[in-house]
Amino acid sequence: MRKIFKPGRSNIIAQNGMAATSQPLSTLEAISILKKGGNAVDAAIAASAVQAVVEPSSTGIGGDCFAIVAMNGKKPISVNGSGISPLKLNIDYLNKNKINKIENTSVHSVTIPGAVEAWYSMHKKFGKLKFSELFINAENYARNGFPVHEVESISWKKNINKLSKLKTTSKLFLKKNDSYKFGEIFKNIPLANTLNTIGKKGAIGFYQSDITKDMVRTLNSLGGLHTLADFEAQKTIFSDTISNKYKNFNLHQCPINGPGIIVLIMMELFERFNFNNLLPNSFERFHLQTEITKVAFEIKEAELGDPNFSKVDLKKFLKKDFIDLLYKKIKMNKIYDPKKAFVTAHPETIYLTVVDKDLNAVSFINSLCYAFGSGISSSKTGVLFHNRGVNFRLQKDHPNSIDGHKRPLHTIIPALLTDKKNDVVFSFGVMGGQYQPVGQTHVLQNIYDFNMSVQEAIDFPRAFMINGNLKLEKGIPLKTYNKLKKLGHNVSYDNNSIGGGQGIIVDRKRGIMIGGSDPRKDGFALGY
Repeated sequence: MRKIFKPGRSNIIAQNGMAATSQPLSTLEAISILKKGGNAVDAAIAASAVQAVVEPSSTGIGGDCFAIVAMNGKKPISVNGSGISPLKLNIDYLNKNKINKIENTSVHSVTIPGAVEAWYSMHKKFGKLKFSELFINAENYARNGFPVHEVESISWKKNINKLSKLKTTSKLFLKKNDSYKFGEIFKNIPLANTLNTIGKKGAIGFYQSDITKDMVRTLNSLGGLHTLADFEAQKTIFSDTISNKYKNFNLHQCPINGPGIIVLIMMELFERFNFNNLLPNSFERFHLQTEITKVAFEIKEAELGDPNFSKVDLKKFLKKDFIDLLYKKIKMNKIYDPKKAFVTAHPETIYLTVVDKDLNAVSFINSLCYAFGSGISSSKTGVLFHNRGVNFRLQKDHPNSIDGHKRPLHTIIPALLTDKKNDVVFSFGVMGGQYQPVGQTHVLQNIYDFNMSVQEAIDFPRAFMINGNLKLEKGIPLKTYNKLKKLGHNVSYDNNSIGGGQGIIVDRKRGIMIGGSDPRKDGFALGY
């Protein structure tokens, strides 16, 4: 229970339905859909569509999504809405054209957007309302405008240079060569028309239409190898989740090409240590978190990739003897030096979660990768393309090497906790690019080891080791900072926040839902 004399948010409590997003208009849309009789899937799609308009730095229909869907007390289902690369794009092509790096504004960073196909497929499989009903308000915000929120305006300002590079993008997303400021009204009428088409025609309206032709034309004009056939080939993957025991629960993640397995590895390692006598902001806690991050990310960077191209035995990573080997690398009195430390950072993502009156839950994440994606947009459609292809490695024998119709190793991961009966206990996720596996373990520990409420767990200060640098949020005590530095960590306080997050706990005994939303972002949790 939070101390009410201190600044902070209360937990949100409801009985009939709840949504938690990083944008107020998105949260309101989810609640509106639930009140109309839609289920959690309907509400999540509609909320994501709104956010694709009102938070263009982080998400859009030109990006990817992943979700975990838990319906009717059945086993949760993983939804992989990540996009494939153009068929003609491979190592040989890049070598021939003397391209040794894919820049985040390069047309070669643009993989086929997977979000819209995933939304449509999810709705077809689980939805209740008409698909067109889910796009009414998103289209309205794009056509008639909305006020830019505070955190979004900051991201907009930081990315003026990227948005200025191409006339089409500048025309859509800048105002007299400047960013849209807090409170200014932004419209994207071409995007409104595209959303209208998607609502009426479904996935075909995006992947096999005049909209597709314009997107391909735009990408080809910049040297892209994208074809109409590439867009038509984009399909969503439905599968079982990967899961592992965590305390008395089952912790669910999406299989690769996302890094959900890394969360499971990290939680296995955390469970080897006793946190009963540790403080949540202590040196010991953040040292362990850092060391476990390094040994787990070493696996992520070296061994994970699209399973359709290279076989990965996920079960081996959770076997006792394998975890034992990792555990031996972690010492309280020294720091581990990983061999594979290369990690890219791209923190612009939206995560949302919805639970409906029947306690169906959706854990949902949508992203453009870097802020404003590639900076490449299609003027006739209003679509801003992501740049997920930067995650590929340009090493021929690497599991994550670039190849035609291959999915890159992702960063975005939703999460779900269930009990032994497959009933949802906690639907949650953390934003922040590569930070996400660390963030999920951080929130879980805050709740289940340190007895925090969901809102307290999200609020609590964070740290992240990236490329040898340990970044701390300023809420972490100086005493902890000094001890980390003394041991040898390359530590510094970060002027920015680390990630974001949302979560909803389902308390079946009391018949309530308890939600929290990250104050590092613009949004909130809301129920009824």
